[in-house]
Amino acid sequence: MTQIILISIGAGLLSALLFASVLTGSLLAIVLQIFAQLPIQSAALTFGPRAGLIAAVAAVAALLLVSGLPAQTVSYSLNFAAPALLASYLAGLRNTDLPVDQLAGWYPLGRLLSFVGGAAILIFLLLGLYSDFTPESAVLAIETQASVLLEGAVDTTEVPPQTITQIAVFFVALFPFVATAGLVAVTGLNLVLAIRIARRYGTFARPATSITTLVIPRAVHLTAMAAFLAIWLTGSTPPLLTSVAGASSALVILSGFAALHALTRRLASRGIILVAVYGSIILFTFPLLLILILGWIDGFLNLRGRFQSNTSNS
Repeated sequence: MTQIILISIGAGLLSALLFASVLTGSLLAIVLQIFAQLPIQSAALTFGPRAGLIAAVAAVAALLLVSGLPAQTVSYSLNFAAPALLASYLAGLRNTDLPVDQLAGWYPLGRLLSFVGGAAILIFLLLGLYSDFTPESAVLAIETQASVLLEGAVDTTEVPPQTITQIAVFFVALFPFVATAGLVAVTGLNLVLAIRIARRYGTFARPATSITTLVIPRAVHLTAMAAFLAIWLTGSTPPLLTSVAGASSALVILSGFAALHALTRRLASRGIILVAVYGSIILFTFPLLLILILGWIDGFLNLRGRFQSNTSNS
């Protein structure tokens, strides 16, 4: 037990270090911060939920003692520790509503990530309340920085204030979407890696699952569509609605990737197609919209089920 506690504390300190590395200002540090959830999730899945909780408490205590910045500690607690604990706890749950002879089934990954999406929205709202976030105050806060960046990027000594305000408004409106979508993606990535680590250690028995089996509940698809429709009809981007759109669309995009992998499984050119798709997303980003549409089509029309049925009959 003492060894587990020490390992958990070490995992928490590593998580805090990965989170705080961004203070160095380097590009690598931004990448490292993405994996700040991984030590907590690995500890929780390997040694149990208590180990994950110990790791999270150790990380929060270390950040508070070393940095002395409550704002940074609150940000870490909500954006990293809380999602990591939630995801790892749900990943360890069995489907207790199954018959006794089928209790080996685990909590579905799609439903798990949907809860993470809901948590991402709640976390954004809590951080907004803590920081007294309002779109108007946020625009004022970044206008000066936007002005400096624009004047350094263009061949002119002065940028019209109206242009600066429009750009600031755009980024503030986009922030809730990016924040919640990013939290869902980062938590999902770390969970997949943590499950692999825990299974390799030998103490976590959850069976390996392929991305092709990931099924996002249809209610999430409907929520994403309704949020986008509301934004389009009203022409406004209130933070709550935008955060709902971000979290739910991230889940639909994951469903789209699952469909892409499933539909190309039997193609000889599968590797080339996947490399082209992922490469274009990295370079241009906008192909994510096509993956989002594919996720909606698969969610409503069950493309994967139809494809598997056709291939089994052929």
